[in-house]
Amino acid sequence: MFHQNLRNHRQRKRKFVICGNNGNSLVEKALTNKGWVISENDDLFHLKWTELKSHIDYDRFQEGKQLANHISSSSCITTKSGLLNTLRSYFGSSALKETSTELKKFFPETYRLSDCREQEKLLNTIGKDELWICKPTNSNQGKGIFLIKGKQELIDYIERRRRTNKSRSTRIVQRYISSPLLLHGRKFDIRAYLLVGSSRPYNVFFHSGYLRLAVNPYDNESDDLTTHLTNQYVQKKHPNYSGFKNDTVWSMEQFQRYLDEEGYTEKCGLKSDWVCTDLHERMKTLAHTIFKSAQTSLVPKIGLFDLYGLDFMLDESFNVWLLEVNTNPALHTHCPVLEDILPNLIDETLSICIELFDKKVAGLKTFPIDSQKQFELIFSAEKDALQNKIEFPIIEKQNGICFINRGSGLSPIQCGKAQKPSKSAPTRRTKPASVPVKKSSPCSDGDVTRNKTLSNDSSLSDKSDTNVDDLSLKDQCSSPSACASDSEAPMHEKCKASNMKTYTVPSPLEVKRGETAPPQIPYKLALIEVAPCPKQNVL
Repeated sequence: MFHQNLRNHRQRKRKFVICGNNGNSLVEKALTNKGWVISENDDLFHLKWTELKSHIDYDRFQEGKQLANHISSSSCITTKSGLLNTLRSYFGSSALKETSTELKKFFPETYRLSDCREQEKLLNTIGKDELWICKPTNSNQGKGIFLIKGKQELIDYIERRRRTNKSRSTRIVQRYISSPLLLHGRKFDIRAYLLVGSSRPYNVFFHSGYLRLAVNPYDNESDDLTTHLTNQYVQKKHPNYSGFKNDTVWSMEQFQRYLDEEGYTEKCGLKSDWVCTDLHERMKTLAHTIFKSAQTSLVPKIGLFDLYGLDFMLDESFNVWLLEVNTNPALHTHCPVLEDILPNLIDETLSICIELFDKKVAGLKTFPIDSQKQFELIFSAEKDALQNKIEFPIIEKQNGICFINRGSGLSPIQCGKAQKPSKSAPTRRTKPASVPVKKSSPCSDGDVTRNKTLSNDSSLSDKSDTNVDDLSLKDQCSSPSACASDSEAPMHEKCKASNMKTYTVPSPLEVKRGETAPPQIPYKLALIEVAPCPKQNVL
């Protein structure tokens, strides 16, 4: 149970706003059951739930006072090209070199038509009769998707784009999974969920969701999109949809029963509980990979959360493929399975996000999370800070400005013991309470300056009244190349005998000369402790 001050905080009537038409009744019911009331003014709210990010004014958003259901920079995974670029960057791949072996295991081969070099490579890759699928990068519900059957169709489409001046419109072409696993002869995919319950600090959850089936039997040669695309928006266009509606959505339990009844567990050597064990763990691992690949691109704030729809597909060999990530997953309850899953999913989503927000604002411990039921925690910044000890340099100099490298989003000063310094370079012992980040004069003169420090409180609020050992960060030397632990960076002769300590500190993105860094996301960083230059001690 929550602390008494948190219960008192919840006794006040809090107001919410809903924009759009996706699952409004589910959100309204969940919030009113918690004692929230609808705001009469769309600009005055404690929580805003909206379909589109454009309905959220992030400049006026009051961090720590309001909640909103979209992280501003989520397009790095919720657009087709954004997801492609993010995964490529995470796995060190690009269209101009061989795709990472790990990425090939779960993400179909994909190219951007708007990039001439990728277009050329695609033309050299596609076979005469191969089936590919073309998608607009920033769309959902199957809009604008069509099939490309062979190289000549691709050439014809590229030529039409050039003639109609659409060559700059962003589209991706993806290799079609031509041997999908079928259920009663019909194609299906899995809609799972990735919940960023809080973005500062990060707490991320996974829900295995449900299956979506096509009405038509699968035919690789068919031109009917209702045969190939399984989302409900497309399937509703089928003339026989009303009669098959309840059979177009399966629960995970139904899926396991089907595998058992059809003998897949014996023929393919699957476990009797394969769906809730191996399949669940594989999707959960991919969900974690998606978040980690995008983490440094997301812009977190206290109160921002997000619910993403993940689309997976299985092939005949039971390999799991990631198709896309959706920023506004459908929340319509038009069949019994969805009536059973979605209301509970939305209620738990809101409960988790509100609980994490209230605990953050009240300064209470995050765990245990009382609202967590069906969602499974796959990443916690606080827990990751205790388990992982990653070292890398924090200082990069560009045009006279110190930039702090961003690491995995962790809470302050919780990563354990620092490395023991070598005997050759005596170090200065400090309390791991806070680490200021300030740039002062070059090391040619002067004493170490003192300055207000960033608090190590997880809220990163302005709590700098506590007096602790506050060290200032100075230039390691007067050399043009800043001293760093990166092996590629040249080091000053006087600073070669450097030692490194590992802390987790609040990491500002930029620190200008003579200014104290504003509090930002906490990240695990390596502080370089360098042998002192003449007349000065340097950390």
